[in-house]
Amino acid sequence: MSMMEVDPPIQSSNSDKKSSSSSNQEKTLKVHPLAIIGISDHHTRVTMGGSKLAKDAPVIGLLFGFQEGLEITIFDAEEIEYASV
Repeated sequence: MSMMEVDPPIQSSNSDKKSSSSSNQEKTLKVHPLAIIGISDHHTRVTMGGSKLAKDAPVIGLLFGFQEGLEITIFDAEEIEYASV
């Protein structure tokens, strides 16, 4: 079974930071369990062959949520089935 690929974190240099006060604040990401289940279900169906897509096809979807300051909340996810050429 293959693992989901995750992009490495992006590190910014000190010159990219707008102010020292904003760099000291903690960024928060909250993901609702419904979104996690949707993402996991879509990934499992594609990689296990339960989808029209090839088993090695990229898993693509949409995340729905909102941002308040430095806090991002994801409350739902929707799969995207696409036709490969």
